[in-house]
Amino acid sequence: MTERLYLSDPYLTSFRARVVEMRELDGKPAAVLDKSAFYPEGGGQPGDRGRLGGAQVIDTQERQGEVLHLVDKPVSGEVEAEIDWVRRFDHMQQHHGQHLLSAAFDKLEAPTVSFHLGERTCTIDLDAPLGKLDLRAAEAMANDSIWRDLPVIARDFTGEERAKLPLRKEPVKGDRVVLVEGVDASPCGGTHPRRTGEVGCIAILKAQRWGEGKARIEFACGNRVVRLLREANETVQQAADALKAAPADLAQAAARVAKDAYDRRKALEAAQADLAKLEAAQLMTKPGPVVAKVERGAAFARAIAQAISSQGRIALIASIEDGRAHLCFARPKGEGAAMGALLKEALAVLGGKGGGNPDFAQGSGDPGRLDEALALAARKI
Repeated sequence: MTERLYLSDPYLTSFRARVVEMRELDGKPAAVLDKSAFYPEGGGQPGDRGRLGGAQVIDTQERQGEVLHLVDKPVSGEVEAEIDWVRRFDHMQQHHGQHLLSAAFDKLEAPTVSFHLGERTCTIDLDAPLGKLDLRAAEAMANDSIWRDLPVIARDFTGEERAKLPLRKEPVKGDRVVLVEGVDASPCGGTHPRRTGEVGCIAILKAQRWGEGKARIEFACGNRVVRLLREANETVQQAADALKAAPADLAQAAARVAKDAYDRRKALEAAQADLAKLEAAQLMTKPGPVVAKVERGAAFARAIAQAISSQGRIALIASIEDGRAHLCFARPKGEGAAMGALLKEALAVLGGKGGGNPDFAQGSGDPGRLDEALALAARKI
């Protein structure tokens, strides 16, 4: 069985090892070593990457107690190994930050039930309703633990020594516990820093309801906070430049633009409704159902059909938009031909989909047989 070097020294970045055997995992070659500093995926923390001899380690997994190093090509014999340290330290920051944040929420009677370490952000799921969570209090408590730069102990605890620990959760396997005196004691086989200060900081980014009586918290730690802040600042600056406003006035500028857009949309809708009424009046010069193809798209066709039906007439209106034939069938409320059933027959000709009720129905299909579909509908009236 592979000797796991990362348990005793998570800062070990290079080592020599012997390839015990080559296996296959998910269609890729996977090396088993006599010893390894590569952390295999588990406990919400992704597996390490790096280099193994002349091969790239693209993932590290555990299967039946063995550490499998997925490589881009087979390796053999004695090999030099190197961990992707930047990625490993990022995971150490995120994982230990999660311990401190979960400990803070635990003190607020919101225990953690799961953890996921993503590429950009991390999440924890809490067994507590969102409305009862004090997010900023938990964030402040976790950051206080970081900035006090407390020692982190990660080792096996057994017997009386273990019994005295106020474990935040029950262990799943093994005796290893990550302990920050007076803050948290949690069973964990992951990689952690020597001191809490190395986490840097924790920022809660978002919170949402997650299932019945639970909440999902999205957060980031350390260098990720710096990167996300830089990205957010660049986005804010770009938005401010586009709106010709100072970043501090961005919210007011965005609200003003949104209101202007809303007012213009409403004015456009009113103008379109007036135009539809004029078009409808021209189409109603002859008695009987109004059957017509119009321009300006599906929304305009719908407005015309509704204007005609409001005048007590049946409307079978079509338009072509974005390469699709759009049908809008309408009639006055009361008895008469069912528009939904009529539309279904017309759409069968077009090979299209749609629906509605006896008074109004709409749908779209292939425009190649549009005239035939309209003629069929007109004959059915």
